[in-house]
Amino acid sequence: MTFEAEPPAGTFMAKARGGAIHFPPAIKAFCTASGWTLFRVTRMTDDRLDLDPVLPGDDSEIDESGANEEFHSSLPPDGVLWIPGALRAQVSLGEQSVMMRIEGGVIAVYLRKVFETLGFGP
Repeated sequence: MTFEAEPPAGTFMAKARGGAIHFPPAIKAFCTASGWTLFRVTRMTDDRLDLDPVLPGDDSEIDESGANEEFHSSLPPDGVLWIPGALRAQVSLGEQSVMMRIEGGVIAVYLRKVFETLGFGP
């Protein structure tokens, strides 16, 4: 079941700790309201992951073998999304802060090294 909800505007900081991304409250609330609990996690570049919600009735198959370079992860009620180890290694996602924003129906996760290119920096 999905709900109509307006995605939060802006970019939000989030912590990556212990192999998981801790969703900011605004993005977590949007996911809850929209019924986004399962995500296809895709490496877009060395600096970006996309979290594409898998919705009821989505006819794409979930392939957990990793053969298609996609990974899947569920968002539990605490808002901490586990990122599979193989994918974390591909993008060097460690103990750091990331930026998250909703773009075109997916959650884009940007690693710290691209903050300055997006206009965020010291």
